[in-house]
Amino acid sequence: MYLNRLTRKVMFSIEDIDGKLEAYKAVTHPGSLKILVVLSRNPAGFTEIMFGSKLSPSVLNKLLKVLITHSIVSKNGGKYILTSKGEQVLRILLEVVNAL
Repeated sequence: MYLNRLTRKVMFSIEDIDGKLEAYKAVTHPGSLKILVVLSRNPAGFTEIMFGSKLSPSVLNKLLKVLITHSIVSKNGGKYILTSKGEQVLRILLEVVNAL
């Protein structure tokens, strides 16, 4: 019964699941939370995020590309910015982390 109520609230098709799963994998990567926390303080350049998050350049680059693709982070000039969607994702991730 609970599952039926849950599935009725799903607002996307089975075809959309692959894209949603890619976004889900990106935001649940431990490095993504670090990136979002760094960007929640201020917009930052690649090097600032790298040092703030302690991620390798290759991992950071890969995660930023996916976060930008899913409109969680945007880039304006040389600075990366947390979008409103990114702020919402960060709030949810912090709630999950705090619940653990």
